[in-house]
Amino acid sequence: MKKLGYSLFSLLLAAAHAFAQQDVKLSPRQLQEDLALVKQQIYNVHAYPYTEIDQKEYDRLFSEIHSGLKDSLTATAFMKKIKPLFARLCDEHAQVSLPDSLLETPYRSGGAFLPITLAFDGKNYRIDKILNEGSPLQPGDVITQIDLEDIDKLVKRSAGYSSGYPEQRLEKALKQFGYLYTWTVPDARSHFKITTRNGKTVRLAGVSANTWKAELDRQSGWNVQCQDYVYYENIGDAGYINACSFNVPHQDLDAVQRRIDTIYEQVKADAPKYLFIDVSKNSGGQSVVGSMLIDGFNGKPYRGYSVDFRRSESYIRLLKSWGMDAPDYYKAANEGDLIHIAGDTVRPDERPGRFAGKVFIVVGNGTFSSAMMFATIIKDNQLATIVGETPTLGHPNKFGEMYNTALPNTKVRLLFGVKRWLRPSGDTENNQLIPDLPIPLTDDKAQLIKRVLVKRQTGATASTPQR
Repeated sequence: MKKLGYSLFSLLLAAAHAFAQQDVKLSPRQLQEDLALVKQQIYNVHAYPYTEIDQKEYDRLFSEIHSGLKDSLTATAFMKKIKPLFARLCDEHAQVSLPDSLLETPYRSGGAFLPITLAFDGKNYRIDKILNEGSPLQPGDVITQIDLEDIDKLVKRSAGYSSGYPEQRLEKALKQFGYLYTWTVPDARSHFKITTRNGKTVRLAGVSANTWKAELDRQSGWNVQCQDYVYYENIGDAGYINACSFNVPHQDLDAVQRRIDTIYEQVKADAPKYLFIDVSKNSGGQSVVGSMLIDGFNGKPYRGYSVDFRRSESYIRLLKSWGMDAPDYYKAANEGDLIHIAGDTVRPDERPGRFAGKVFIVVGNGTFSSAMMFATIIKDNQLATIVGETPTLGHPNKFGEMYNTALPNTKVRLLFGVKRWLRPSGDTENNQLIPDLPIPLTDDKAQLIKRVLVKRQTGATASTPQR
């Protein structure tokens, strides 16, 4: 019994220690040290922090945060303060986060997140979806206030806790509203006061972070299990390649190349009139996988992306920690230099048996990162016809080559790009991938193919590639 009691005491002590680590407050000096490192990282390591605001405005924002660090704060509270800094980078990959084990207890294991998404009809903010059961509210209800603050103000504030370009952040502020809103308030809440247009106030219970993570996965489509990175099926007159992920470990690239070669051999044997390549739920990864797919249907030269690459010792150290070495041209540059690398013209090798029919590239909200680059290269070089829905999570001009670090005191993790990718067309004004044939997406592939072919006959425009 003594041994059992001692073991129980040890477990309770360990649990108490873990709790203390999550909710411990750091001194103003520790917080200011971490803030100084954040400033150094944004100014000297990020590819280009001045897409939206200049250094003078950043200096002002940093000064405001610094002057407010007079009391001790938890790592969670500090993370909330610096999140808006990274929103202004216009970097879709940028993240400021803590490991779940280091979050304050309510965010880690409680129901601290507002369970609603929103839609805006041009005048009113309506509930689009409710993530918990038994709510007295319904989708379509118009919201005017939350916790006694006007909804318009809260949506704009929530956008500042997201990532990407300004219009992209506003879109996320609607679709991810309850998740983002929770980070904007200073304290964790288990219930929220929702005021509707008719003046009724409802007390709405929160949901867990896991509930919201599942919803975010559902919105992007990235949670869908892939049969493989790339797989193929024949549907009537069409061949359909589902490229559901480019996130291929380097050691598996040769195997993926063989698989893609085998797929194109099957396409040749099936001899379909049309070929569809679907990247509508592809979060990216290795851009070379996209090149492999292009090579199966295109033999003409095409222009690739150009890139600006930020030189920093921080990135060199990160590469070394991965057992990699930076290129000589990179190491020879001065700290902070932005190295410009012009886009190459890719000249495909001769390849017998390339698919010669009509090719459609399917894009959607989940087309992101290197999958976005794949589709943009095809769009800008008119290699095939882009169909589907305009992606909102990703943009053609973007940041990439991901860098990450953890702040020494709070352990807050920073993630952002050290490269700025510029689309082959060089267009920096039009920064959306707009399909040549806009088509509502569906998981029914046969139905999607039918929609595309009907739209092609009835809605094709002069700008649509007629390959």
